[in-house]
Parts: sequence; C-alpha cells; structure tokens
Amino acid sequence: MRKTVSKLIALLIVVVITAGIIPMNLCGIQAAESTNYTIKVNLGTNTTTIYNKDGKAIKAMICSPSSESPTGTFYVPVKYRWHEMIGNCYAQYCTRITTGILFHSVWYYKNGDKSTMSVAAYNVMGQKASHGCVRLLCKDAKWIYDHCAVGTKITMFWGTKKDDPLKRPSFMPIRNGKFTDWDPTDPDVHNPYKKAKPTVKAISKTIEYGTKIKSLADLVTVSDSLGNELEKTDVSVKTKGKVNTMKLGTYKVTYSLKDAAGRKGKKTVKFKVVDTKSPVISGAKNKSNVAMGNTLDVKTGVTAKAASGKNLTSKIKITAKKAGKNVPIIAGKIKFEKKGKYKITYKVQGKNKKTAKKTVTYQVTDQRVKMTLKSSSVQIAEGSAFDAYSYITTFTSYKGITLNKKKNIVVTGTVNTKKPGVYTITYKAQQGKKTYTAVTKKLKVTVKAPAPQTTTPPTTKPEQTTKPEATTPEQTTQPEATTPDQTAQPETTTPPQEETTSAEEPTANV
Repeated sequence: MRKTVSKLIALLIVVVITAGIIPMNLCGIQAAESTNYTIKVNLGTNTTTIYNKDGKAIKAMICSPSSESPTGTFYVPVKYRWHEMIGNCYAQYCTRITTGILFHSVWYYKNGDKSTMSVAAYNVMGQKASHGCVRLLCKDAKWIYDHCAVGTKITMFWGTKKDDPLKRPSFMPIRNGKFTDWDPTDPDVHNPYKKAKPTVKAISKTIEYGTKIKSLADLVTVSDSLGNELEKTDVSVKTKGKVNTMKLGTYKVTYSLKDAAGRKGKKTVKFKVVDTKSPVISGAKNKSNVAMGNTLDVKTGVTAKAASGKNLTSKIKITAKKAGKNVPIIAGKIKFEKKGKYKITYKVQGKNKKTAKKTVTYQVTDQRVKMTLKSSSVQIAEGSAFDAYSYITTFTSYKGITLNKKKNIVVTGTVNTKKPGVYTITYKAQQGKKTYTAVTKKLKVTVKAPAPQTTTPPTTKPEQTTKPEATTPEQTTQPEATTPDQTAQPETTTPPQEETTSAEEPTANV
C-alpha cells in the first residue's frame, strides 16, 4: 500500500515539474487528438499551416508571433485550457511549443472571463505583437488545442509567401469602440457575436442600361458579422441569378457569403435595369461653306438613339433660323437663299421623357460664278459678223479661277445680222453642274441698217448769156420790154426745173 502511494506521489511530482503551475480551471481535451498532424509556423508571413499525415496542407491560420519567437522543430509537451501570461493577463486554449512559448488565444484581463479580451491586442492580429508566443484567433487556438495531441510536431521558420501553400486568411477587426470584448471567433454559445451574420447591401438597386458588369459581386457591398465592410478578396461570395444590362427589366440575384469567422449570410437582391439618360443625337455638324442658293437635306447623316439603343431618328424634329427668323423646312430640306449664318436645331425625346437637343451653324456664302460683259447693249452694222462669247470680258469661279466659257456658259437668243432690229442675248453661266453657282446676264444687240447714201448731181450752170442782155443799156427803152418779140422769156425758167429733178434722184436710188 505504501509503495502504491509513493508511486502516485512521484508521478504527481513529475507532472507538476513538466507542466508548471496548473490553473484551477484546467479542462479536459474535448476533441479527438492526433499526432498525425504537423504544424508549421512561417514567422516571415505570420501564417500557421496545418498538414495532415500525408503532408498535405489542410488549414491556414493568421497569427501574431514576434521577432523573439524561436525557430526549429518542437513537439507539443502539454496543453492548458486557461493559462496565466506575462503581465497579469490570461489566455485560453494554450498548447505549449517549448519552454515559455505557447500557441494561445488573444489575452484576457480576467482569468476565465471571455468578455475581457483586449480589443487592442485582437486588432493587431497578423502583426508581430507577442513576447515570443504565437497568438491565434480563438477559433484557431481551440482547433489546435482540440485536434493536435501531445507529441505533435511543430516547425517554426522564417520564410516568404512562396513557403505558404495556402493563402493566409483575413480576420475581422472590432471597431465598436469597446476596450474589452469577446473574441468574435469564439465558438462559445454565449458569445454575443454568435448570432451575427455577414450582410450584403446593394450599392444601387437600379442599373443604367448598357452598364458593363464584370461581376455580380461588384453590385453590392459585403460586411462581415462585425459590420466591417470587406473587400471582395476577403470574403467568399457566391451568386445565383443574372442581370442583363442590355435589356430593361427586373432581375433577382441571390448572394451567399461566409466571413472570416466562418459565419454565413444569404440575401436576395432585386435589380432593375433602367434607362434614365437623355437620348444621343449624332451626325449633326457645323458647316462653314454652304453655297447660297443650294438646297440641302439637313436630315442626312443625323441619327438619334436612346441609351437603351432604341432608334429615335424618325422622331427628330428640326427647326432653322436666320437672323432670328424661321426658315422653311420642307421634308427635311432647306434652300439657303441668302448668305449669312443659319442656326439649325435638332430635338428628340425618348420614351423616358428625356430630351436631347443640338444646334449647329451653317455659314452660307455666295458661290456664284463671276461674269462681266463689255456692255449691256451694243450696236452692230447690218451684215457684220456676231460672236456672243466675244462680248464676255471675264468669267471665273467665286474663288477667282478662270473657267472655260463655252463649256460653262449657255447662250440663248439669236441675232439676224441681215435684218436690222433689236435682239436680246441671254447668258446663263454656272460652274459645271453646280446650279447654285449660276448667274444670268442679258445683252441688247441692235443691228443697224447702213445710213442712206445721197447722190450729188453735176454742177452745170445754165447759160446766162441772155441775162446780161436784160441789163444792157440797150434795154432802157421801155417799149421794147413789152414788145411781142419777148416771148422767149419762158426759156429762162428751164434751169431751175432741172435742179429740182436732180434733187429727187437719190430717193429713187434708195
């Protein structure tokens, strides 16, 4: 009997020496332990990885070791449910690595009181923060405590991300302003965070038609069970449903997610694809050199469509003004009768009552050809030659380029040079087939008969030999003037009659 008691006392001493001071609330191991696991701690990346007996990485944990953490290979010698730490604080789920070094949870101010965890210590998880131990989230410290038996192999080394076969998990910081709190990952049924779930919130429940969506996850914000908004890379999000932004309508998408604490959330969001934008008018452009007199179809090349892609071209309404006055538009065509600025306005309204409006300017210039004549009227002699083109002195485009007269000027009207009279010649000039360059001028042509030719008779004087006899002294005898012998007097009147006849001969010649 005494030998038995002695053996029990000796065994107890060995246990105490090996394990150190055992807390009063030490609990037994609840999960099935196994030495088939291997634990590796990468001090360079603050990552702890669990390997199975086949050497396959099965679990990664975020951790907070320190630059004082030892390196090498160790074997678990003992585990503690709660254990006092340096600085009058406590930790739970402690698994010893080597002397003075443990895997353990974030520390607590009170032994056994899970609501007294240091929030500040928790929020630096993933950084160098311990005095050499390897701090873990409560759920991870518990996993090692539950599954890795005494004797489990541990390797601690300084490595890089390439040495981590699994991505290091993120964790959920506590931002509620509390000094102490529960570890959100503690699986204890009394944990107030136990019922918290990650949430999904639509950024906007309306999506503009045609919006490009890379991922349905981009349509929502995701928060973990602590209310921390997460990056999509920090949370697992699965979606069910689709949104066709090229078709107006309502779509349902179900989001399922799991946060770093392992808590799950699910929500169905309705999205509505809408068209709230104004239509777009295309093709309406300013024109700086429109020819006066030209007629243009101002609809040509101008289109309109809604943001949804619906063609609204046929609904475009067009107005035009010059100097504030309306310009007539017939079937979309405008005749620019005067030079100057024309304001042309296009307006269209979509089904959503949104309106688009665009105004352009047409600068109209006089592009008629320039043609000058020698004179507006000419006289030509009967029987002379007449060339209508010879009376054109200059003929150029509006830019001053000399043009071919006979190819670009049409002459109408005729001149009969054999018949005296007044004739009208019309010149219609234009550059090629450009009717808006046309100008018209008229030339009055008078064909004049030659002046009548006057014939002058020979200058033969009548004999005046008898005339002196009438004035001779011998005629002083009065009686002789009255004698019958003076019957030859009529002969003295013949010469005047011959002169009269001579004066009428030119008329007969005509």
